[in-house]
Amino acid sequence: MEDFRLLVISDNHYSSACSAEAGQSSRECLLGAELTRRAIEDARFRGGFDAVALMGDLLEDGAAPHAAGDLDVLRAEILDHIDVPVLVVPGNHDNADAVLAAFGFTPGLHEIGDYRFLTFADQFDGNLAARGDRGRQSLLDMSAQRGGPIIVLQHNPMNPAIESDYPYMLTNRPDVMSDYARAGVTLSISGHYHAGQELNLAEGVGYFTAPALCELPFRYAIVTFRGAQCEVEVRQLSLPASPPLIDCHAHTEFAYCGQGISADGMIDRARLFGAAGLCIVEHAPQLYCSMDDFWVGRHIANPALWRQGPGRMARFREEILPKRSDTVRVGLEVELDADFQITLRDEDLAWPEVLLGAVHFLPVAMDELDDAQLADLFMRICRGLIDYKVDVLAHPWRLFSRGGRVTPTHLYGQLAAMLAAGGVAAEINLHKNPNDPQFIRECIDRGVKIAFGSDSHAMHQACALQGHLDILRQAAGRDDVEGLLWWPRARR
Repeated sequence: MEDFRLLVISDNHYSSACSAEAGQSSRECLLGAELTRRAIEDARFRGGFDAVALMGDLLEDGAAPHAAGDLDVLRAEILDHIDVPVLVVPGNHDNADAVLAAFGFTPGLHEIGDYRFLTFADQFDGNLAARGDRGRQSLLDMSAQRGGPIIVLQHNPMNPAIESDYPYMLTNRPDVMSDYARAGVTLSISGHYHAGQELNLAEGVGYFTAPALCELPFRYAIVTFRGAQCEVEVRQLSLPASPPLIDCHAHTEFAYCGQGISADGMIDRARLFGAAGLCIVEHAPQLYCSMDDFWVGRHIANPALWRQGPGRMARFREEILPKRSDTVRVGLEVELDADFQITLRDEDLAWPEVLLGAVHFLPVAMDELDDAQLADLFMRICRGLIDYKVDVLAHPWRLFSRGGRVTPTHLYGQLAAMLAAGGVAAEINLHKNPNDPQFIRECIDRGVKIAFGSDSHAMHQACALQGHLDILRQAAGRDDVEGLLWWPRARR
């Protein structure tokens, strides 16, 4: 059997109208939908998954007046962004019928690939639940049939190895666990206990309790099955203290390409997720010219479009510059126009604390160039950006993948050498951008610093840097990569 990867998300506790209740202030209920999207994207960037298991308490209060709308939001954040099967287990905070209807899901047996998943919607009385005779018998009947490994899913913990007196387990737990052993269950997955519990064995059955997504450090799990064997990796969305990570590339409400973002929101996310620093940058040409001109790259072919006219730069400076601090820098993402001039007006040369250089557009149509001509023009533009002393070369090589052209990998070493000579960092960027570890290795070998950029265009992307760290560690061949990371220069 091939490896099968299950993304496990538990205890989202989403509420669009959440207030801190006594004893529940640690729950980030307002961010429940965003955290869910973050978990999905983080898991996708870091190896992907073959199915998703939602382990209950999707909502903070399934009986609230706004619950139906909240469930619609949460459902969209999940189903609109995945193309794999979803397993749903209602929790004690949920309206079970509403949750199952929203996802079009029926409890019971679901065969996915080589595996048999049996989900239970146990009936709750407050926090307590019991497994009915019908549910218990369904497992034993299924186990008598030939088939793949059996994985059972329910909201309440089954075998808490840490707190044996935990009161919120199935009231007939010993009998149910005996059923699992008789049926030869490979793994039992639960939620509800927010601290979570590691994979442990009892009578040959594996038991895992997934931690709550809604509480720091915002954890989810990947369970990898290899036949009747399994292993569990618990991941966190909050950033590690070591190495300290900086998001060098976060956009604002001034971005034409933004999706409900704001500089204040980015700063809040940096603080919440533990980023060591944040660079708020905006596309300089978007602040100088119209949306229509920008999106077709007309400002590159016709530089007068960005050099003249009122634009929005003055308002950007007025609203965003006051947000600077010791951990928040404000800068711009710049390009080169057809005259090989940086897209910065004279009055904006001095104030940016960070400059990201990017190749979004060319002064000529890409289809007019053969591969060699395209590579040569790209390298000359990169040379111009480096000569101007930008701090970071943003999303290197994206031009080729976005344009459907073959990336000239034979130029990796040449560009890395140019960056090293110019003292410019290379960005790892997961926003619609491939990242070849070989290019990162070329940069590391030449002493080029590596910057992490979320390139945030939506709130769920801000400071989502765990995948970046994985790529750098892979390229470096070691876990200790702090010395390889780019840091902003001293404040100007």
